[in-house]
Amino acid sequence: MSSVTRPQREADFARFPSSTPIVIDNGASTFRIGWAGEAEPRLSFRNVVQRPRHRSTGETVSIVGDTDPSLMKFFDCTRSAVRSPFDDDVVYQFEYMEYILDYGFDRLGVDSEVGHPILMTECECNPSFSRARMSELLFETYGVPSIAFGIDNAFSYKYNQKLGNCNEDGLAISCEHGTCHVVPPGMIGIDQAGIDEMVSISLRRLMEDESVKERLCQSILVTGGSSLFPGMIPRLESGIRQYRPYLAPLKLVGAADPILDAWRGAAAFAASSKFGKQTFSLADYGEHGENLFHRYNIVYSL
Repeated sequence: MSSVTRPQREADFARFPSSTPIVIDNGASTFRIGWAGEAEPRLSFRNVVQRPRHRSTGETVSIVGDTDPSLMKFFDCTRSAVRSPFDDDVVYQFEYMEYILDYGFDRLGVDSEVGHPILMTECECNPSFSRARMSELLFETYGVPSIAFGIDNAFSYKYNQKLGNCNEDGLAISCEHGTCHVVPPGMIGIDQAGIDEMVSISLRRLMEDESVKERLCQSILVTGGSSLFPGMIPRLESGIRQYRPYLAPLKLVGAADPILDAWRGAAAFAASSKFGKQTFSLADYGEHGENLFHRYNIVYSL
């Protein structure tokens, strides 16, 4: 989105029944929000907040997302840096996250309570405390009836599988704003490991059946905005080739749209009949608390 373009407020919020889920791709770089079953998010903006003072009135204002440089001359930004709610793809600063959600829901057309189920993407191995704080925020501040969380690159993989780009079994490499993830089985957490080595570690952590590893090597999806760097996929393929099972066929494919496929996959999932069984309510969270997330795992299917 251009830095001088601000999203307009949607006018059709009331047209959607309360059972229609709202889909949020909460990326460390970009926030995307829209309706289940639609092909595109209704709006996208940078996932950042700035709180400068107006030069004339001295009033502190909250500016979310992209800004118009021609308007920023009216604000004193010397003591107000651009802030993100994220640290390494995990939401820690929920004060900033609330400003972003306020703005996103307002632009979607919300007047008071949201009143719709929410499907929100998250990174691989998102800590349970972050899920808990996000759930509390959505339940208590916005009146959300139910929530589901899902891994962004898993949604991207399932969406590309539906398009015929991936096999049923495979690996997903997500090159994102601040981190890279390989699934399965999860985020490795070794800062010095390259992506090709992370693939090797993932394969070694799987069962000993070499045929499973060979099958996964034949369907490796590369997604995320950073995968768009020129030569990224050939470079990864060259590195992964030395770690694959001996003489196993190797196939890497780029996502159809590394920027939007996670949101599209989530929107398709939220529109399916299986979505309702994957959500949890305020009552569920009240009964189990943070322990709910130790056993909560979404089943991805489109």
